[in-house]
Amino acid sequence: MSGKVLLIDDEPELVAAVEIRLKANGYDVDFAYDGQAGLEKIKVNKPDLILLDIVMPKIDGYEVCKRLKTDPEAKDIPIIIFSASQRKGFEDRYRALGVNNFIFKPFDSKELLDMIKKVIAKG
Repeated sequence: MSGKVLLIDDEPELVAAVEIRLKANGYDVDFAYDGQAGLEKIKVNKPDLILLDIVMPKIDGYEVCKRLKTDPEAKDIPIIIFSASQRKGFEDRYRALGVNNFIFKPFDSKELLDMIKKVIAKG
């Protein structure tokens, strides 16, 4: 197994496509369709990496990041922002929270896999 990845995104078709690709590459994948459900899953099944969308119902990606980085049990879990949002200042805001990397939709699946492998390897 290459590691446990939690994908938090509100687009079911995208989640399904990414899940298939990650599982085919040896990852154990879990998912949540909103930030609140994602935070609950992190407590139960601590992942090795979180792929996190920004614009989601209930709790957005920024708030999920803030909560994770202030939680002693979750603060060291690497996060890759996985979003279509490319507004000015966006990356600086998330880097300040300790996000490990960014990939923007639409994305190249090989690029995503390479990024995940590097981030998990760094631990």
